[in-house]
Amino acid sequence: MLLILILAFFLFLTIILLFFWIIGFALFLFYDFKNKVFFAPTDKKILIKFFSEFPFESNKKFYDLGSGDGRVVFLAAQKNLFAFGIENNPLLYFFSKIKKRFLNIDNAFFIRKDFRKIDLSDADYIYLYLLPSVLEELEEKIFKETKNDCVIISFSFPFSRKKPDEIFLEKIFIYRKS
Repeated sequence: MLLILILAFFLFLTIILLFFWIIGFALFLFYDFKNKVFFAPTDKKILIKFFSEFPFESNKKFYDLGSGDGRVVFLAAQKNLFAFGIENNPLLYFFSKIKKRFLNIDNAFFIRKDFRKIDLSDADYIYLYLLPSVLEELEEKIFKETKNDCVIISFSFPFSRKKPDEIFLEKIFIYRKS
């Protein structure tokens, strides 16, 4: 009898956890479709190579628009940058905040906001891993709003109307605003 009660309890617990997982996944998809921004983590090997070779200047502001799980923000913070992850999806935002607390990184910050509405005027570096349609939507804002000498880094997709100043590993398109 006790065994049946224990099994029933674990079955009930499994059903409850599955229910919350399904609700969480549905919310995750809702935010992605609503904003036309889908979570796809950047290849960590390419990122590590890029961050080890690119000449970042310390104590500058780095923005990751659509920061997802925060991996780019944490790499930027390790390069002594003030790294800001802008993420609108509540699940990814909270995951990044928990990861930050666990890793105890003081110069990584996360803001839950639509990156289309963020002020970029103080950015020294902007990182993007967005679909071409979203890049096209943001192109004017980024190149108009940012200060001169801002470095814009786009992973996988170039801007349609701008020629990159540099291409790293045929995957990372680097633009320098002048």
